[in-house]
Amino acid sequence: MSTDLKVAIVGCGQIGATYADHLDAMGRHRLVCVDADPVRAEKLAASVDSGTVAASVRELVAHGCDAALVTAATTSHPELVGALIEAGIPVLCEKPLTIDLARTEELGLRAEERGVPLWVGFQRHFDPGFADLRARTAEGKLGRVQLLRLVSHDVSLPPLARLRESGSIFTDLMLHDFDMVRWLTGRRVVQVVADGSALSGPGLADIGDFDTVTATVRLDDGSLAALSAGRWQPVGYDVRAEVLAERGNLEATLTHAETPGAGGPAVPRFRGYWDRFATAYREQVRAFLVRATGGPADPAAGGWRDSHEALRCALAAERSARSGSVPVTL
Repeated sequence: MSTDLKVAIVGCGQIGATYADHLDAMGRHRLVCVDADPVRAEKLAASVDSGTVAASVRELVAHGCDAALVTAATTSHPELVGALIEAGIPVLCEKPLTIDLARTEELGLRAEERGVPLWVGFQRHFDPGFADLRARTAEGKLGRVQLLRLVSHDVSLPPLARLRESGSIFTDLMLHDFDMVRWLTGRRVVQVVADGSALSGPGLADIGDFDTVTATVRLDDGSLAALSAGRWQPVGYDVRAEVLAERGNLEATLTHAETPGAGGPAVPRFRGYWDRFATAYREQVRAFLVRATGGPADPAAGGWRDSHEALRCALAAERSARSGSVPVTL
């Protein structure tokens, strides 16, 4: 992979900054920062060795680039990704690609027709713990999978302004877990039952969202998955996975709180996704740039179909939770 690529970061918030740090450490990449807030774009560009700013994606397309990472608000993905695809620029877009099934399919098919690489940021595919759990599950040495347990809890509530643009907690935070159900088991989801509450997140009920949710998922072979997700976990960013099979269990324990001495307060090991999944983000962007420059696709890559299927499950969970936990068949 060339170390002199022109890479655009479209959306200069926390995830954009995470990618910028990894790209800056990987080589002589020329980063172009684009954001609706020009001050934020300037700040991110100044934080790396070779950063510049483009006023818009239109300006970016006019001057050209080798690849683009879209980390802007979810509601802007269709327009931004669509413009990049039309310009023939390979795209890695943060999940979800969109929060509409038809628009997700439209963008994905357009990218395929034009032969433009389009990846979706399911970075957990590149996490060593999850990858190992998937490989060991696929070996089948422990027999048939009976239950998959997944936990995803943020440290603190994101700003309401961001949550208004990212859909519900199901299509935002828990989307990773719906993706993991398919990725870890290789099975298709056929039914979802979900519930949720808004007890600790001021303003969430006003926008019809939740701060804590659960979902029970039935797969096409009759096995089950139990999912929980939350916006508020003061002991640290908490992501775990466990496979219960006929002859034993497999676990990927991805975080625990560290306690400094008896009776002392718990200290978070991880502040958020950017430090817990640092390795995964780095390997994901490295593999994407290989693909963007004509190399082979990495089998761990998340594509638009992964986003479509995870979104299908998330929307079903949302319907179930809002209708009194009525089972939704997919």
